[in-house]
Amino acid sequence: MNIVIFGTAPQSSVTWHLLTHSGRHKVVGFTVNRAYRNVDTLHDLPVVDFEEVESIFPPSSCAMIVPIGWKEMNRMRMRKAAEARDKGYALQGFVADSAMVAPDFLVRPNTIVLPGAVVAPFAEVGENCSIRTGSIVSHHSRVGDHCVVAAGATISGGVRVGERCVLGAGSVIRDEITIAPGCFIGAGAVVVADTQENGVYVGVPARLQATPADRLKEVG
Repeated sequence: MNIVIFGTAPQSSVTWHLLTHSGRHKVVGFTVNRAYRNVDTLHDLPVVDFEEVESIFPPSSCAMIVPIGWKEMNRMRMRKAAEARDKGYALQGFVADSAMVAPDFLVRPNTIVLPGAVVAPFAEVGENCSIRTGSIVSHHSRVGDHCVVAAGATISGGVRVGERCVLGAGSVIRDEITIAPGCFIGAGAVVVADTQENGVYVGVPARLQATPADRLKEVG
């Protein structure tokens, strides 16, 4: 399958590396909005304006993957994935060779499971998600659409994670907890009770902060 990758940030380079070395896909180019395009090539492949990408890499012969971060609490992920679909592109999901997933795991559109991540039997991950290196999604848990689960995060059994959540690096969600939509769980936080929508939770045990999640800015 020929793939166009949206973006030129580090996560796009990581995605190029994974796809290229998997042998399952061929990356043919990158695309980014004209206002943000500052290079013509990346990894010896063309970088084209998103506004005209379909005329250069037709959706009839290419799929697209959108591996961007959690800007605007994942609303940008939602918008760009929707814009790619509106142009006629199928959105490609991907599971890295060294990820450990159940044999019947369903990888949904634009969901990427990175090397070393674990998705246990009976766990589900929605579409347009990033399950990053060393993270664990335990049995009978569900991660909603448009989520980022950062490196080393642990989602215990029977957890429900609402859409557009960000689970920080090394965070832990206790079993049977519900993470409400649009929550930000800080790095290293341990969540032991259900959360409220648009909340920011940090600490051990994690406590609700005064600043709502939709006021946060992506860093790094």
